[in-house]
Amino acid sequence: MKKLISLLLILVMLLPAVVACGGNETVSEPETSKQEQSAQSEPDEESLVPDESTPDESTPEESTPDESVPEESKPEESKPEESVPEESKPEESVPEDDPVKEKINAALNKPYTRSELYPGNSNATYPDEGNKSMTDGEIAPEGAKYSHKAFMGFNKNSSDYTSRGYAYVSIDLGGLYSLDKFVVQVASAYYESVGITAPQYVDIMVSHDNQNWYHAGRTSHTDTDETNVIPSTLQLDKALTARYVQFRVVGQNSWMFLCEVEAYGYETDKEVAYPESAPAQSFLFIGNSSTYYFDVPTKFMFIAESVGIDVDVTYCCVGSAFLSYFADANDAKHGKVLRQHLASQKFDHIVLQDNSNADYEDSKPAMDILVPMLRETGATLHLYKRYSSNSDPSKRLDSAYRHEVNYTKLSQTFDIPLVAPGADAFLICSEKYPELVIYHTDNSHHSDLGAYLLACVMAITYLDIDLDDVTYTAGYDATTVAKIKECARIACEQGYDYPQDK
Repeated sequence: MKKLISLLLILVMLLPAVVACGGNETVSEPETSKQEQSAQSEPDEESLVPDESTPDESTPEESTPDESVPEESKPEESKPEESVPEESKPEESVPEDDPVKEKINAALNKPYTRSELYPGNSNATYPDEGNKSMTDGEIAPEGAKYSHKAFMGFNKNSSDYTSRGYAYVSIDLGGLYSLDKFVVQVASAYYESVGITAPQYVDIMVSHDNQNWYHAGRTSHTDTDETNVIPSTLQLDKALTARYVQFRVVGQNSWMFLCEVEAYGYETDKEVAYPESAPAQSFLFIGNSSTYYFDVPTKFMFIAESVGIDVDVTYCCVGSAFLSYFADANDAKHGKVLRQHLASQKFDHIVLQDNSNADYEDSKPAMDILVPMLRETGATLHLYKRYSSNSDPSKRLDSAYRHEVNYTKLSQTFDIPLVAPGADAFLICSEKYPELVIYHTDNSHHSDLGAYLLACVMAITYLDIDLDDVTYTAGYDATTVAKIKECARIACEQGYDYPQDK
């Protein structure tokens, strides 16, 4: 009996195997092989699951729903690469000014040209190391001496600077870029004890062809003596396209030290025309240190801008220059530079000022050459009657009267009606408010406050500006500004009452 029971048990255990052998065409694939198939067909899905969490063969099928879907029945959209239409791929759908495009410093390691260093490129006191300091990415470290190789020094009293009114660095980016941020890394008031401060500002010019320039804007910064290098930055609301970028640096003190110039954006193949804007009234100032000292034209520009008049100023000034130097077409520092300015830009106004030692007999021959040439450009000519170059009261009047005679005759001879009475303003201010220091410490040139007085006189004379509307103060207190404006008004409306025996 026991043998019979054992035989029956053996038959029961063998029965499933016999059934499987007799009908394997109707038996579904084991779950384990289904898992293997799914793993091979979807490697990305499997890679998301850590090895220790992968279900073993005993895991119920419903706990792995993705694996229960046969490969051929999975919807097409579950395959990311095939389901995204070609036109919706990010690389092609991002607009030109979309912020998701990676922005780089397009100026990094790019070639550039620049204005002359002081006292000359070949013997510069603070040179451009390897002619690559401005775009090599190196910024002077915290606390570095101003002689550090990362710095390059411009001096605003050099003839190269005063012939334009700014120092420049002009970069060829090598291709078209969409740019919205410009930075100049400059030495700060940390070095003020040796005459170095951050510049007043930097004008950013952009161009597609290196010929026609568009003014993108003006950088801003806050100077400080707490750190030695600060960024002077212009951030645009809307990007501009450019291949060429020019940084025009307008100094504050004598020395301007730069570490690096930067332009941020991304490459593009779409050149976009620059926005239309009302043209500024352009002024060219021809003269010497009696014009460029303490940036008289720049202060004149700021006065105009404060009342909503857009003015662009260009200097063509060299220390101690006579107008006869500019009349000479062969004079490399004067005459040739003037003619280069006239060839490169159309000016609406041109202001002329002669040397302090020049009288009518000196000025007239130069004006005989200059006036026809300048008028041929279509510009309106003006005169700037300079102040006495001697602050000594016993000599000041005689010098000023000589200028009065000279510029009055030039105005009549050459039919130039607008003469800015700088000489009158200085006499009036010196007598009315002797506490105001309008002469520099050399007792010959004007001071910074004197420059503000001259700029006010020019604003009234050349642009008919009401000084009551002017908000630009050049950093002076309200009382001082009121006195300066008063003297400028008297000079322009009444003039100085020269003695009859003169």
